[in-house]
Amino acid sequence: MKQRLILLWMFLLIFAWVQAQRSDITVGVYYYTWHGPDVGGHDFTTTLRDHLVPAQQPKMGHYNNNDPAVIESHIRQSLRGNIHFWACSWWGPDSFEDKVLRNAILPHPSASNLRYAILYESTGRLGSPDNPNYDKLQTDFAYLKEHYFNHPFYFKIDGRPVVFIYLTRVYFRNRGEQALTDLRANFPKVYIVADDIFGRGYKPTDAAKWDAVTAYDVYGQTLSPYGSTHKSLSQLELILQDARTVAKSVSVGLIPFASPGFNDGGVRSGHDAAPRYFVDKPEPVEGDLFRGMLRDAVVPAVDPLADNILMVTSFNEWHEDTQIEPTAGTILTTSRDDSDGAMNYTQGYLYADYGNLYLDILREETLMAVTDPNDT
Repeated sequence: MKQRLILLWMFLLIFAWVQAQRSDITVGVYYYTWHGPDVGGHDFTTTLRDHLVPAQQPKMGHYNNNDPAVIESHIRQSLRGNIHFWACSWWGPDSFEDKVLRNAILPHPSASNLRYAILYESTGRLGSPDNPNYDKLQTDFAYLKEHYFNHPFYFKIDGRPVVFIYLTRVYFRNRGEQALTDLRANFPKVYIVADDIFGRGYKPTDAAKWDAVTAYDVYGQTLSPYGSTHKSLSQLELILQDARTVAKSVSVGLIPFASPGFNDGGVRSGHDAAPRYFVDKPEPVEGDLFRGMLRDAVVPAVDPLADNILMVTSFNEWHEDTQIEPTAGTILTTSRDDSDGAMNYTQGYLYADYGNLYLDILREETLMAVTDPNDT
């Protein structure tokens, strides 16, 4: 009896320690401010979910990011999912996305419930990867400093404003050295998170340029080569283990990354879909892929050197079907779409009108209490 009590006590201690470790996790999502009818805005007609039969729409319908009710709903949904900050897609001064963030989101009465960082969209600011032009980099960061970095709701690490730079592995690997040196000299307090990891074999010389490293593209290095299988999870674990060892060797933080699935068939062609369940299990279970990523690979890899942050691709990138934003939640499941072949978009995979499922998985796997479950 005494031995059983000791074992139970040890188990409770270990459980409490794990819970305490995970309770420090900071959850970030890539957030797209580009939905809306104005010039520069995107609509939902080229999303996979709009082509399904029946269609599966966002819980807020075909929304406009400028709408205060949409912002309120997204903040409440984020709190339900234990999301702490949005890394907001930014395409330059006075762009549609800039105006939404600066004029609608940050002044919103509920904005103080979250924090907000910039996802610097390199493809829109630095030109073609084949022939980059770094001329806008310094003036863009001067603009960000003037309009964002000192805002009380801007996301900071150790008092330093955080900027995520998309595709650094393309724009700053063996190129752009002087532009980056000048950026560091002119904005020494900025904490730069680099989208720099892709596959195994990451190098210390690449990691050393940054304050923290991560990857936006979960699909390309795990789900694309291996599909929605357990092998893709094993690959993600190996990638994160390698990257953490490399980053730590040069005192750089690692921010691990997860995504619920991928299907960009509504907006472009040529990519194999990655459904949101394991295809190597006898019965499909919606959300199992995302839960497995978080539980087995991502949550164990959070790094104190990067403030224990993990990133989710994405909150609302509907065009690539990586969103965790809730759908209407009718629980209907379909593999049919409105193409001539009836399954050209779905590629025969099942798609569920999942409701709040992914917010709840994220909350459960990061082991934090729900702040406000009454999302609208």
